[in-house]
Amino acid sequence: MAADPTPSKAALSLLDNIAQLSNGFKNGESGAREGLLDACRSLISEVSHPSENMLQILWAQPAHLSTLWMAVEVKLFQAMRSVPDSGASSLDIAKKCDKNVDPVIVARMLRHLAAMGTVRETGPDTFANTPTSSAFAEQSYQDSILYIAEDFQPVHHSMKSYFEQRDWKCPDSGLDAPFQHTYNCKGSHYFEYFQQNPEMGRRFASMMGSWSKGRPRWFAEDYYPVQERLISGAEKDKPFLVDVGGGSGHDIEGLREAFGGQLPGGLVLQDRPEIVELAKLGPGAEAMPHDFMTEQPVKGARAYYLHSIIQDWNDEVNTEILKAIVPAMTKGYSKVLVNDFVVPDQGAHWVQSKFFAFSSVRV
Repeated sequence: MAADPTPSKAALSLLDNIAQLSNGFKNGESGAREGLLDACRSLISEVSHPSENMLQILWAQPAHLSTLWMAVEVKLFQAMRSVPDSGASSLDIAKKCDKNVDPVIVARMLRHLAAMGTVRETGPDTFANTPTSSAFAEQSYQDSILYIAEDFQPVHHSMKSYFEQRDWKCPDSGLDAPFQHTYNCKGSHYFEYFQQNPEMGRRFASMMGSWSKGRPRWFAEDYYPVQERLISGAEKDKPFLVDVGGGSGHDIEGLREAFGGQLPGGLVLQDRPEIVELAKLGPGAEAMPHDFMTEQPVKGARAYYLHSIIQDWNDEVNTEILKAIVPAMTKGYSKVLVNDFVVPDQGAHWVQSKFFAFSSVRV
């Protein structure tokens, strides 16, 4: 069956939506860029033949991830840092890579990266950077690629055997889920496993730092009114904000940098000991090892902040996490801030659905 050259009603509707969002994007309207990205993705899926969608999903995207993985190993993106806007040959780029990699391999990698839009092809066997390839030379992006390709991709591959063992029943515990099945660590939580595998934990923490880049930050004025609800009325002799399970400190540092010396109290980053050791915090912020299942040691803070914590646990565990904070709070003064996903019954974004597809968390 050939692809239908006549646009469907859904495609026509998407085209109208894209035209409207394009004008909003040109005029700097809030949300227009994100809406345009989603509409364009939907249009590509709608106008593509099923075989085109199949080839993109099953061939192009897996090959892209594998190519990115190899690119990290041979430091391809670092080798491209000095490439001019006009581009450089695959041979010249290969000479700057690690591991004495064969230039033929580099050329093949670059061709697929160009086809996927990660690098720019400027001429025959000539390649230049894009904003994405330039960013991929940074450590946090390198760690993200390694975490997904090496550490988490095996979880996807073991999904089938996990659900076959459970007679295709949904997981009901964060201690017996696909991750535990893959790594043979039933009875240990995802984050407990990192304690025995610190490099995996380091990559994960670094990935969470890159996750926040280019996205609206929670302390932005149109996201959460920090000045009005937290700074106003805050007492200077008390801690200002405790980031509970805050990884290596991307939220703490973002808040500190956004408000400079305007914050009335100190900032506290809490996470597992091996994670907070990775934190690089500026003046006014401190790192503190803490298990959020135990009573919160920082008393009377203006806010206790949990970013992407609730999504990882079931209701029973989340109740214990929140209960552990309550004794530390000052009535009428302290706040608990939860920054997390709420998955709608209809129209869930892929960022939301990918977390919960096989999670033990009930939604």
